[in-house]
Amino acid sequence: MKRILFVDDGNNKHSRSLPSRSPLAIGQVTVCLGLAFSILAALLIAVGDMGLRRMDRINADLQNMMGRQSAKLRLSLEAVIYSNRNSRITMQIFLLNNREQINSLLVARAENTNRISSLVADLESRCESEEEKRLLAAIEDARSPYIDSYQRALHLLVNERKRDVAAAVMVQQTAPSLLKYHAAWDKFVGFQGDRLELAAQQSRAHYAAARRLALLIIVVAVVVPCTIALLIIRRMVREITTRLRNEKEALRAAHQEAEVFINAVPSILIGAGHDSRITRWNLAAAGVFGLSGDEVVGKQLTDCGIRWLRPGMQDEIRSWCSERDSQRSDEVPFEMNGKTRLLGLTVTPVHVADDNTTTLLVIGSDVTHRKTLEEQFRQSQKLEAVGRLAAGIAHEINTPIQFVGDNMQFLHDAFSDLSKVMEKYHRLRDAAANGETGQGLTEVAEAEKAADINYLVEEIPKAIAQSLDGVARVATLVRAMKEFAHPDRKERAAADINAALLSTLTVARNELKYVAEVETEFGDLPLAVCNIGELNQVFLNLLVNAAHAIGDAVNGTGQKGVIRVRTSLEEDAVLISIADTGGGIPEDIRNKIFDPFFTTKESGRGTGQGLAIAHSVVVDKHGGTLTFASEVGKGTTFFIRLPLDGEVKPVGEKPS
Repeated sequence: MKRILFVDDGNNKHSRSLPSRSPLAIGQVTVCLGLAFSILAALLIAVGDMGLRRMDRINADLQNMMGRQSAKLRLSLEAVIYSNRNSRITMQIFLLNNREQINSLLVARAENTNRISSLVADLESRCESEEEKRLLAAIEDARSPYIDSYQRALHLLVNERKRDVAAAVMVQQTAPSLLKYHAAWDKFVGFQGDRLELAAQQSRAHYAAARRLALLIIVVAVVVPCTIALLIIRRMVREITTRLRNEKEALRAAHQEAEVFINAVPSILIGAGHDSRITRWNLAAAGVFGLSGDEVVGKQLTDCGIRWLRPGMQDEIRSWCSERDSQRSDEVPFEMNGKTRLLGLTVTPVHVADDNTTTLLVIGSDVTHRKTLEEQFRQSQKLEAVGRLAAGIAHEINTPIQFVGDNMQFLHDAFSDLSKVMEKYHRLRDAAANGETGQGLTEVAEAEKAADINYLVEEIPKAIAQSLDGVARVATLVRAMKEFAHPDRKERAAADINAALLSTLTVARNELKYVAEVETEFGDLPLAVCNIGELNQVFLNLLVNAAHAIGDAVNGTGQKGVIRVRTSLEEDAVLISIADTGGGIPEDIRNKIFDPFFTTKESGRGTGQGLAIAHSVVVDKHGGTLTFASEVGKGTTFFIRLPLDGEVKPVGEKPS
């Protein structure tokens, strides 16, 4: 940002009187100066008018182009949202058994599908280039197999009640088709974003060209008349009355222009004095806070009508005035129209000699919508993880269910055989009451031999024990899945980190067991104040990454790697380490692994968001640290350090 300083000398104490001029000489000079400055004024007016017209044309073209691209981008994002909703509904349908609930979800999904079709049709009508049409056609091509496979799985689930077959279709056909469908949308949205950026770049280029042309004409318009004036006036350089008047007009116009520029800034811009009294308040600030400049100028930031919701906000504002370095305050809550909104603020001290001028510059924006989108994205990532693990959980549950069923069939047959033996015993009892036991004893012996009573006595307890073990294993899996997928709390609460890790390991077992052995070493930990739902997502991301790294390292060898999970208490913090024996992280990309959308995995296997989300949850939301140590060819260890501050805080607020 360019800073412009205007200086007004006031009265010049060192000015000297001008030598007298003859009326004719003064008149001639006056006429010549008037002519020269008239030419200058005419040229400047013409240049200004031409510049304004060109700027208006550039601005109109930009608004038109940006409007079209923004509309297409908005429609694309809306279609992606409805597609994500359908994905969540599909998962819910496969988790429900109630037909009425399933029918209700099917109706909602059909409505979303119709909306997607309507949005795609609208996008087709707005397509302007062949590339847009091609990308939109790719979306349609990817959508058809996804819908076909989903309907096939739904038919198997609802009509034929073949849940296992339906789940297999979902995993083998619907999930890959869904990924291709989402990838096609991602390409279309990315293309629209690139077109939007290209339009902005072209507009800036046109603006720069117009500005250079205007500057060139202004230079020519100024140089030529000034040269004429200098040749004419020569010895009358001290006659500055006209120049001073023109400078004052320019100063007034510059101040007006500066005010226009400040109000045109889309971000909140607040100027304050050393006592935090407001001196500047642009239109963006008035729009965000609902307070005009006349209402707040002259008042202190702590008492200007803004309903700050963060405890200790007044002390924080006072600290701004005492600091000499720039400060950043993220997610500052305030109330507007009965709703809580969030601000991102940057506070910069402006060191000037005059105490009456602005000494504090506050720049910020309303980040409520952005935070909402981030939260929605994290939830979609969690649902994606649950969906990815659903097939593995189903497989893990199927094994104990099978031998429980076999044991139940055995117990059913055994009970039938025992019933026959008991019937013989009853006849023997009745015969004994009449004094006739000979034939009854023979029948009992034959019944015991036919039923193989000794075998049943030995095997029935084993079958019951195996069945109870299978039921316990299924209960453990269901409980772990329930804890992992439980909705996030709005506040932090005391939670057992070791139990959370065990639940996550149970949920991810099918993802890990084929490539690695899992070793755990849990220390004695106190309850940690945290958002356990978000930390479960962090643990899952790190465990899945470890499994993928080991899978790449042992591919084709028939061997397994090792994943070690350890916890310990370190002074006032909990330390969690997740180590793998994969291939390690190359040196040249270690500074990028926490960047959003950075991934080394092939398309369809990773989005590049797992570690970025983990870093945000641990560092930004819990005030902890997420670091790693890696050696190429030997493996990587990630370290999570969570402070034990013992205070229950809202999820969006950082620890102090």
